[in-house]
Order: sequence, then C-alpha cells, then structure tokens
Amino acid sequence: MKSALLTLLLIASLLLVPATGLGATPNQQDPSELPMSVTVLGYGAASAAPDSVNVNLYIGEQPSYGPAGPELSFVEPSDLEEVSEFLVEHGIDVETIEINYLSRNYAYGPSSFAGEVAFSFNELDRLLSLMQELVDEMEGRRGPTIQGANMVFSVDDCAALELEAMRAALEDARQRATRMAGLLDMSLGRVISVSEDVSPVGAIRPAGGCISHAGQTATGGYYLMGTPGSLANSPSEVEVAIMLKATFALEK
Repeated sequence: MKSALLTLLLIASLLLVPATGLGATPNQQDPSELPMSVTVLGYGAASAAPDSVNVNLYIGEQPSYGPAGPELSFVEPSDLEEVSEFLVEHGIDVETIEINYLSRNYAYGPSSFAGEVAFSFNELDRLLSLMQELVDEMEGRRGPTIQGANMVFSVDDCAALELEAMRAALEDARQRATRMAGLLDMSLGRVISVSEDVSPVGAIRPAGGCISHAGQTATGGYYLMGTPGSLANSPSEVEVAIMLKATFALEK
C-alpha cells in the first residue's frame, strides 16, 4: 500500500514539473534572425524675428574694501522702486516688472549683492533709446547705477518655431540613417523610436527648444547670450534648436 502511494506521488510530481525543467529548449529567437536597426542623432534649427524682449537690470554700487576685502552692502529698496517708476513712465507695463532686492552684482563677482529689476518690452524699435534714457537718468543722480544688463529676445509662438526645428531634426536623422544603411548594404525601414536628446555643452551646437528660452527669463540668474557656439538671440533673430535620437529598422 505504501509503495503504491509513493508511486502515485512520483507520477503526480512529474506531471507538474514545467517542460523547461525537464530539459526542453526555451522558445528563443536565433540572434541571426533578430531585426536589425540603426540609431542616429538628428539636429534641426529654426529662427524668426523676435516679438518681445525680457530685460534684467542689475543695479548696485562699486563695493568698498576693508582689511578683509570687499565689504558687504545692499541696495536700498527705494532705489529699485525709482527705476520701476521710471519704466512705467516710459510705457512699460507695470504687470511685467519684477523687483529682486537680493540679487547678485555680477559686475564685481557673484559674491557681491545688488538689486535686480526685470521687465518685458515689445516695442523693440524703442529698446535702445529706452535703455540709454535710463542709463542717463541714473548717472545723473547720486546712488546706485546699472552695473549690468541681460536681454533675452523671444517670439510669441515659440511652439510653431520649435515644430519647424523638430521637422528639420527628424529629416536630418533620416538622412544620416540612410547613409549608415548604405554602408551596410541595406535599406532604411520604419521608424522604431524617437526621443529628444541634449548633448553635453561644447560637443555640438546647443539645443533644447523653447524650454531653453523659458529658463533664461527668470530673475535671479545671469545668462550670456550671443557667445560663440550659442543660438542666435538678438533684436533681429531668435533661434531655437532641437536634437533628437531616432532609431530606424534596417531591411536587406
């Protein structure tokens, strides 16, 4: 009786063991039959005339020096309010003006404090004369002066400009992939995947689309536009760029 019971248990255990556990070959595709693909970078840029400009003015005084070096000093809020009033008198929308009492005085290094007045302006043909009048106004009175300024030009419909850059980037990727496929004596197939890609600074031209411009308009920072290798950002042209990584199937 005991022997018959052990036999039944052995048969049941064999029936429940997975087929792979008995030495069956798993269902795996031969590596030589796997679909081939190629992944490439694509770069595209588009530009248009700007619609407005975001201006950051850094207002402070030359620091005084003590035995240990530059002495810490701050700009009076009233000095910044006077700048704001001047801008409003000259047609700047008060809703676009931002004041930062504890910004940095970049003319004397990031360890020095200054005041910052930021505003948006869409009458670009009046920008130069407005800035000159403001400089003359502040130099004509005692107190803090404009120690530095940063301007970022922008377009109202950046999404449309970004879409144009995306198309150019995708076409660039397709052309690069086609050349790669030719080297392999194959033809280009369907797109498998596409993703945006931002390479390290200095490797190739910068990218980032509208996101990069949005990050350059916040108060409390200092950005150098127009430096070698950067995207065009001037009173005559705003440029956005997209870099993407695309994977294409290869066909024999």
